[in-house]
Amino acid sequence: MNQILSAIDVGSNAIRMMIAAHRNGRIVEIKKFRSPVRLGRDVFENGSITEQTFKEVAETFLQFAHLNRKYKVHYGRSVATSAAREAKNGQQLVKYILEKSHIKVEIIDGMEEAKLIFKAVQKEIDLEGRHALLIDIGGGSVEVSLAQNAKMKVTQSFPMGTVRILDQLKKRKLHEKSLKVLIGDFMPPLSHFIEKNISGLPMDFAVGTGGNLECMARLKLDLLHKTPNNYLTLNELVAIVEQLMNINIQTRIDKLGLRPDRADVIVPAILVVKTIMRQASIDKIHIPCVGLRDGLLWSLIS
Repeated sequence: MNQILSAIDVGSNAIRMMIAAHRNGRIVEIKKFRSPVRLGRDVFENGSITEQTFKEVAETFLQFAHLNRKYKVHYGRSVATSAAREAKNGQQLVKYILEKSHIKVEIIDGMEEAKLIFKAVQKEIDLEGRHALLIDIGGGSVEVSLAQNAKMKVTQSFPMGTVRILDQLKKRKLHEKSLKVLIGDFMPPLSHFIEKNISGLPMDFAVGTGGNLECMARLKLDLLHKTPNNYLTLNELVAIVEQLMNINIQTRIDKLGLRPDRADVIVPAILVVKTIMRQASIDKIHIPCVGLRDGLLWSLIS
């Protein structure tokens, strides 16, 4: 049986689509698409999605509808996360997308988001007999989950995504060098979660998901010239972020080939991951290069 599936993730930093085939119990990627529409910029600044962003989202979904037809997609699932959850006009956006593209979008909560990501991670990493901390860094939120013996024991979503942190930096008129202090302001609820659920547990490793983590894996090769890059140690993360903070955003784009909408969020992303790992006494984070879209695809066939 060869079914063609599609998954769309309407995130706070970008909108992503993945088209894949379901063959013999496996998911085989056919094509990935990404549109740099930053919903979080609108929502975290003023609480609503602007008319201009509505138009950009509609254009993106018209392209996605065309791709669904082009690749003869049998089943698809589309979800929106943190920014859409918080937007005063999030439901209006969902109706607008449906009217323009005939694609139905669900606005999901942090718990559902974490479950879908866990579904994807399980397919890539053996969690049997392990204690692992799953960290998903998005533009609006960070989902942190404890996995014990291949089961998700507890999960929580924290409103400390990278676009949100940058918005706070801008509002307080602070420079990137102040990020550590700013992240410290966001940390108490997450610190409480770690203390309550993880303190005293012998954690084997963390698992990192999301585009920022995949970028960190690439930077291990590009900046540290180290392999393999399917995991990072805490010391490697420190070395990467120190190098990045010594070059400006434009240089990250020109010399490292980072996209403009990645070059500004990558430093807060690394600092958040590093802080969580330190607090949970974890030295290594695995990066399986799967995420919400992969979980959505698995949800269509399980």
